[in-house]
This record gives sequence, C-alpha cells and structure tokens, in this order.
Amino acid sequence: MKILYSQIKELIPRLKASPKETADALTLIGFMSDGFEEVFYQNKKDYLLGIEVRQNRADCLSAIGLVKEISAYYGLVFESPKISLPSVFKSKNNLDIVNKANDCVKRILAVRIKELKNKQSPEWLKQVLAFSEINPVNVLVDLSNYVMLLTGYSSHLLDASKIQGKLCWSLNNDFDEITTLDGSCVKLNKDELIIRDDKNVLALAGIIGGKFAEIDINTTSIIAEMAVYESSIVRKNSRSLKIRTEASNRLGKDVDPNGAEFAIKMLISLIVENCGGIIDSKLFDFYSRKYIPSEIEFDAKLPSIYAGVDIPEAKTLEILKNLGFKIASRNGKLMVASAMGRMDIVLPEDLIEEVIRIFGYEKIPFNEMPKLEVVENITPKNIYLAEKIRDILSASGFDEILSWPLTKKGDNIKANYLDWDIVNTQNSLNQDFPELRQSMAISLNNQVQEYLKKNIEYIKIFELGKIFGKKGNNYEERETLGILTRAFSKNSGLSEAKETMEKLLRTLGFTDIFYKKARVVPQIANQYSCWNVVVAEEMLGIFYKLKSQKSNQNTYFIELDIFQMVKLLEKIHKEPIVELTQKLVILDANVELKKDESINDFLFAIRKKIKNENIWSAAIVDEFPLKEKNRYTIRIAYKELSDQEAKKIHFKVFNLRATEKS
Repeated sequence: MKILYSQIKELIPRLKASPKETADALTLIGFMSDGFEEVFYQNKKDYLLGIEVRQNRADCLSAIGLVKEISAYYGLVFESPKISLPSVFKSKNNLDIVNKANDCVKRILAVRIKELKNKQSPEWLKQVLAFSEINPVNVLVDLSNYVMLLTGYSSHLLDASKIQGKLCWSLNNDFDEITTLDGSCVKLNKDELIIRDDKNVLALAGIIGGKFAEIDINTTSIIAEMAVYESSIVRKNSRSLKIRTEASNRLGKDVDPNGAEFAIKMLISLIVENCGGIIDSKLFDFYSRKYIPSEIEFDAKLPSIYAGVDIPEAKTLEILKNLGFKIASRNGKLMVASAMGRMDIVLPEDLIEEVIRIFGYEKIPFNEMPKLEVVENITPKNIYLAEKIRDILSASGFDEILSWPLTKKGDNIKANYLDWDIVNTQNSLNQDFPELRQSMAISLNNQVQEYLKKNIEYIKIFELGKIFGKKGNNYEERETLGILTRAFSKNSGLSEAKETMEKLLRTLGFTDIFYKKARVVPQIANQYSCWNVVVAEEMLGIFYKLKSQKSNQNTYFIELDIFQMVKLLEKIHKEPIVELTQKLVILDANVELKKDESINDFLFAIRKKIKNENIWSAAIVDEFPLKEKNRYTIRIAYKELSDQEAKKIHFKVFNLRATEKS
C-alpha cells in the first residue's frame, strides 16, 4: 500500500511528525515500511510511504485506514474527506438489478448516471495512480481506482448502453469464458461469482471487469456499482482462476459493508464534479443481513496484565476511543463496540493487542522482568495427565502412534465393550470408513498389521485419542489411552502387559489396582482372559488378550479412560512423607469363597470395615482351589495400632475366634 505524506497531512492537519517519523510510527504499530521515497507531486516535493499490510486489515489497504492509525498513535483528530454531493438522488427510477447469490453477497450499492463527458484524467489523478503502479485509462475509470485507494472499497463501472436486460449477480452456470479488461481470455469453471446481463458475462465479481461493457472515452451513461462479498468466495475464485488484482486483494479480506455507502457517494461526487452528468436512478441498496458490530465485555486492567507494564486505565480507554471504538458502561461493566472497518476485532484479546501496540511495544522494557499478575491456569488436567503418560510409556520402550478416528463398518461390533451405539458420519471423506471408532483397539490392531507386513514382530505401541458413541439422541466422546503389546514368548505376554499397566498406574499415583471379570467381552477378546481394571472401586477400563490368530499371537490390549483417571487422582490423598508412630502389624486370614464369588469384591468389603487411617495394605498372598470353593490367604497390614488393637479389629472383620491363629 502506497500513501503520500501530503495525503496524510490533508487528513490530519495538526500532524507535526516528519515524513520519516510518520513512516517509523506505522512500523511501530504493526505496519512494516517497505519503501520511503522522495517524489514530486503537483510540482512540489513530497514523500511516498510504502506500507506492508499483512494482517486481515482491509481497512488499512486504503489511505483513510492508514491515516486513522496515525491519528490514533499521535492522539490527533482525523478529518474525514468532505463529500460535495449535489441533490442527486431525486430520480424516481429504479435500477433493474437481481441478486441470485445471497449467500455470497453481503451488500450491493449501484446508481445510473447519464449525460457524462468522459475524457483523459487530470495530471494530479494520473500521478496518484502512477505512485500505486496503476495505469491511467480515462477519468471515469481512474476515479473508480482513486476512490479504491482512498477508501479501500473497490467499485466497477459499466457502460449502461452496452448492458442487455437486467443486471444480475449469480454463480456462473452458463458461460465458459470471459475476456477481461486487460484483453485476457479466461476459461471459467462454472462456479464463479459473476455479474451478468441477460446474454453476457460482464465481470468476475470482486476480481476484474469484462470487456463487453467496459468504459471507453465515448461512454456517456454508466452504472456504477460497489459491492462487498463473502471474502472466501473471492479468495477461492481468485486462486482457481489465477487472477490477482487490487480489488481481489481487498475484497479477499473481511470488508465492513457499512462503509460502502460513504465510498460510493464519494465516487459519485467525484464523477459529477469531473464529468458532469445527471443521476438517473435511485441509489440501489441490497443489504439483507445488516452487519451490526458485536459488543465485547472488556476489563481496562487487562492490557497492563498482558504487557507486564503499567498502562493506566484512562490511557487504555483513550487509545480505544482514538481508534474509533465505541465504549459504554452497562451494569457496571465496560462494553466495547468495534470501530468502522474493524472486522478483525471479535475477542477481548483483540482489544488488548490494539491498546498495547498503540501504547508502544518499544515501551516494554527488555532488561527487566515484567510485573505479571498470576492468571488462572485453565489448561485441562487431562492434558497434563496425557503428557505424563507419554513420558512414562516412552521411557518404557513404547512407541506412540497417531491414527484417524474413522473406521470400517463392522470393526466397532468386534471391539466395543461399552454401553453405547455406533456413530455414523455424514459426508465422510472416505466411504470405506463411515463410522467413528468405539475403542482404541481398532486403531492399534490396524497398526500391528502394518508392522507385521514389515516383519516387525516385537511390538509395544500406545495411542492417546478419542472414542465415540451414542446413547439415545445424545452423542458422547471419551478420551482414552490404548496400549498394545505383542511378545515373542507365549509365557511372558500376560505378565509383561500386566506389569506395564501396573507400573504406569502406580507411577501416576494409583495404589489399589484390581481386576474383575469383564462385564462385556469384546468379540476380538479371549473370553477367558478379559478383565475390567478397577481402582478405588471404580472401573477404569479393560484389559484382555486378543483371540489367537496368526497375526496377533500373544497380543494383549489395555484401554483406560483418561477423564476417569483424572477424577480418581483428584480423590486420592497424597502425602509425600508418611509418619508412622507405631510398627505395622501384619495379620493373615484364610477365607473360602464359592467358585463364582469374587475375591476382589470380598476385599472391597473388608477394606470398608477397616478405617482408612488404620489400614496400610491388603493383598492376596495365596490361593488354593478346593472341590467346590477356592481358599485364599489374605494379608492385612495395620498401622497406628497396637498388637491387641489390630487383632481385635482383625478378628471382628473376618469373623474369627480369638483362639484361632492368625
């Protein structure tokens, strides 16, 4: 973007900064200088400032937008250009315009002007355009380009005498090509946003005009249109057709449709002033979805907190007002509405950035620690837990994999063990994978097959990701950890997988880890080697051996619920040092349970009978099968009790007689 220093002075008469200081000021507030040149304009020495606008700031691709930034930086008053419109909109004629692309067009403004006298442009206008590397054509076309450079709003002039029928905005379905204003023949893809009449394509909307209704020196009647589009459609068409213009560069960003009326009235004023003419229609204005800037709740203390330097609240409000933001107090809270053209402001953080950059990044000291207020840590605890799990498993020789959550039809039926239904995707990227996975076993097992193809047989892999399901009309997702091990030795697989899981859980802080026969056995699991993992009486996940096949001999799978782990860890009372005032009292007890009775359930019941402050550990130290029952030896370690107190509790909870040996 190029701007003359004289243009800046015209709009900020009280500016005292030199041309070089002004260019440096723009750099300090985020607009890098890419040129500074002494030039002659209207036979006077002037300076041309080249500014690089990288942000989504369509407003700053204009002289007015950049001048507003300078006025805010120096705290000076910006004087908007005056529009000397005669009483022009008295015509009762309506323009015959149709919009068939409502989703792509935000606003259309248009007017017909007749009895014009087109001619060559005056020298001042040619010079201004030349500074921006735009070739002069004639005064009508050149004024259109001048207004674009001044306001940031591009316009398009059509020779009204060449238009056949209605003027229409639509997506292209009928035309194979267009000859553009520069004479290029462009092949069309049948989905571009175009401006057309009943027979011809007149322009690629937001990009470039066509030859058919171009303005020439003999033009006496025009339709001047100015439109604002959905930026995505302009960028898409510009890329696909490989056409980049000054118009597409601006309209490919988010342009405020509210500023278009000022811009087109300026254009009309300049045309009438330079070419005469009579306004021959009402001002056509299509604006079905009026853009109203949303209000942002804002705390004036935040810029100081984020910058780490003292920015007085009064200074914060002054900067925002100088930038054109509207500030109101409502129910004790500050509400800030975006300034004209500032479509990039949507969050409180955006306002914070505005204040800090105008206040001055250079004022943040580089040689001292900022005085920062400690802010609340909002990172979810599952993120920290997942990182710790990665560290533990990686240190244990496991490789992490990353996979798609999509899976083939039928895989979920084989691997699911939870009480929920399958979630099918709509418009799936791959029709062969229409379902969201219900277990990490699917992804890990698929990875095993890939490893085996490469003759990798000893496999230790894990994945942290989400599984999905549906209960009634509600969709659910769970973050889980999947672990898969495949060992060479048939005898070491179970113990190795169990050791891996228990090492992980104990390192994380879990102590009482139990296994219960799985309530639901997945189809891919060996029904005799499938357990639910239980911690503190809560089911944490599942642990099973895969059914024996050639590809998964001695393969074990573990799946643990990350969010359930977070909840359980919050309940666990951790003490880095435990002070024992008395010795541990170790007592055994023999119990006999029926074959279908769970020893783990029995242990849970025993632990409940003993107070938490009196139990150190409870473990099964021996198991002996009888004809109809199983006999277990349970060892309890009591703490903070004398021998007599421990025995009294022990006899009571196990229903033992005092004469029995323990």
